[in-house]
Amino acid sequence: MAIAGVLKGLVEKLQGGSFTEPPDGIAEGVRKRLGEGEEIRFTLLNWRAMHKAPTFTDSNTYFRSWFILTTRRIIIARNSSELKTFREIPLNGVTDIHYELDRGEPRVTITTPGNVDKIEFPKRAAGHTAELEELLASAIAEARSAAPVTAEARIVLCGGCGSRIPGTSRFCPECGVRIILRDSI
Repeated sequence: MAIAGVLKGLVEKLQGGSFTEPPDGIAEGVRKRLGEGEEIRFTLLNWRAMHKAPTFTDSNTYFRSWFILTTRRIIIARNSSELKTFREIPLNGVTDIHYELDRGEPRVTITTPGNVDKIEFPKRAAGHTAELEELLASAIAEARSAAPVTAEARIVLCGGCGSRIPGTSRFCPECGVRIILRDSI
């Protein structure tokens, strides 16, 4: 068994590093940011992580970042020597997930109010995504039972750009226009 672990590590190094173990600086940074009772459940190097605004006119993309699933959130961290967060997605706010894990290049699309994130994994890491759907489903269920989504999650449309935004917002995070709710006038 120990020989298999050594061989796996050697193969991953020859292919460009480990797909499942983030660099020490990222791992240490994540451990420092974990809340009470929060644990890391899964880590995997991804090929591309895209965060798109609700209107899909602007998008941010990071290549070779880390997909880190904890018991409360998904952290997308840049692949560097220390933790530099690109996105944090609270699990109790996830409204939809679309899986394409049986492809040569596995992909997960995660929708939260006002946001869509696409995470694509490299072909060489495809073998590590087999249990991802089950892990995400159980982590989301646990996060929702521990901290259910509040009524604050009411969504309104921005009058300036049409983006879907939280009803408690004073300004649109996409275009910056001040939000005036009709029932408050």
